[in-house]
Amino acid sequence: MVRATRYFSPIDHDKTIENAKEVLGNYWHHKRLAQRTKIALRSPVMDGMPKSPSYGNKAEDKLVSHADELYYLNACENAINVIEDEDYRTILWETYIISPSKRLTNDAIVAKLKMERSAFYIARNRALYAFAELCPLVTLVKK
Repeated sequence: MVRATRYFSPIDHDKTIENAKEVLGNYWHHKRLAQRTKIALRSPVMDGMPKSPSYGNKAEDKLVSHADELYYLNACENAINVIEDEDYRTILWETYIISPSKRLTNDAIVAKLKMERSAFYIARNRALYAFAELCPLVTLVKK
């Protein structure tokens, strides 16, 4: 059932939820990039020999990339942590943030939260919308 306020909202809820899914779906990609960048950081090598000028600073680019990945991870985690409804937080953590090898299935989350399957899907969409409102990485789509 759709709430009456949703009809008059200037925000397209369905597209905003899709944007939130995309941001959270990329969470593990960015986590792996952050881990790879941390391994790749090292001191510059200087041998004192004259060389042609290089354009760009590879070490700085790696540091900036690492900072960007850490920002992405922190933005996602902090947005989930400030959601008021504990069930919403649980749904988002179990669905997107926990390691894929340790994730619960949707049926296990439904059992953990003691709700019906249809109520779970409604709660998941509401959790994604709440995440979209709080996370600066998600674009709120206007109608």
